[in-house]
Amino acid sequence: MRKILLAIYDTFSEFEITVATAMLRGTHQVVTVADSLNTITGESGLQFVPHLMYQQVDPTEYEAIIIPGGDLIHVKDTKELFQITQNFYQHNKLTAAICSGAYVLARAGVLEDKPYTVTLHQEQRNFLGCFDEEKFRYEPVVKKGNVITAQGHAYVEFALVIAEQLGALSHPVFTREFYKGERNRLMEG
Repeated sequence: MRKILLAIYDTFSEFEITVATAMLRGTHQVVTVADSLNTITGESGLQFVPHLMYQQVDPTEYEAIIIPGGDLIHVKDTKELFQITQNFYQHNKLTAAICSGAYVLARAGVLEDKPYTVTLHQEQRNFLGCFDEEKFRYEPVVKKGNVITAQGHAYVEFALVIAEQLGALSHPVFTREFYKGERNRLMEG
């Protein structure tokens, strides 16, 4: 089965990536990675045990990396994650981040000369010093090549773009309608 890497860290926003992981589960194994194998507590209080530590990742085994948002204090100096992210990008693999997770892409140099979105206001982006303000777009999802960024509230659209990019949607119209709450064809006669 094809694999994707999901970076997790204390306070990561689970809701931002659960639709994406649900859409990918039939075609991809989701492997979680963190700075240690210690239990991670997500934003909602749910606990997770990572599969791997950053040092154990062989990027050649994966098609994509997904980075959720959360409190940046837990990833601000995680050089190993920045290096892994840069490696994925340099090897033309899907590199996706939602909400404040786009900070990791910016720190890894992935967003240089690319339009992006991030759920950080202008003062925060300027303070962090790694975002090109001219490339910022206030849009739900911004895709350029194999780089996808999304606003935190756009987690369904983010998931759909990732799943489409990875060829994981066997019924794209049905899936789109279902996850956007427009219709459930299974309930219709």
